[in-house]
Amino acid sequence: MMRLPNCLMMGFAVIIGELIASQIVPAQAAFYGFMTGFFLLAASMVLNDCFDREIDAINQPERPIPAGVIKTSEAISFAIILACVGMLFAAYTGVWTLLIAIASMVLSLTYNAKIKKLGLLGNAIVSGNVAIPFIYGGFVVRSPTWSLAIFALLAFLSSMGREIIKGIVDVSGDKAKGVKSVAATKGDAHAAKAGAALFFAAVALSGLPILLGLVSYLYIPLVAICDIGFMLTAYSVITNPSPRNAERNKRFVLAWMTFGLLAFVIGTL
Repeated sequence: MMRLPNCLMMGFAVIIGELIASQIVPAQAAFYGFMTGFFLLAASMVLNDCFDREIDAINQPERPIPAGVIKTSEAISFAIILACVGMLFAAYTGVWTLLIAIASMVLSLTYNAKIKKLGLLGNAIVSGNVAIPFIYGGFVVRSPTWSLAIFALLAFLSSMGREIIKGIVDVSGDKAKGVKSVAATKGDAHAAKAGAALFFAAVALSGLPILLGLVSYLYIPLVAICDIGFMLTAYSVITNPSPRNAERNKRFVLAWMTFGLLAFVIGTL
């Protein structure tokens, strides 16, 4: 239920934010930042399964709650414990980091409880929570920078595109439960174009750090791979907006985002 790989990625995302903001990251800051990201995302994932148990019964009946492996009340208790541990680590690094962690958790809870069914607004909140760990990392080392802000925006745009594309895969369950995703309300083709437009926006923005002199030329090769990947994905989903192709391409997006992340880390060292 915790989605362990996702939690590990979230913890490392905070450390990446610290590295982009400051070339020297104290071991304590790295540890506390990692643990905050890890536990808060774990709590969010468990809560997501609690709120989505009826949708998952249609889309993914093998998940623990719809499969009857764990009770909803047990999952909620587990999520509360995970969230408290995450907040404790956030409190160790200062008031601002604690406030950001609380805001992130409130957004996640609000999304799961009410906003998910609202389509684009729900996608925006999910994508905001993808970008927040990098900003959080900057505050952990008390050095938020413009390059970090640009990277967070790139993460937001690419994640938003991925969320919209992902909606193509989940149309049947979303329609059954009234989730107003772009794909469910306007069709797969429209969702594919909307997601592709966000990928193109991310590609266009990726050149800004070079123009502003915020990164070294080591940034260019890796961001080029990222940009080419996003353009290929955009072309693929536009020409074939089927659920099967959307499922395949949403995985590729994570790979392109990883290259973008590496580009910023290496380019700012």
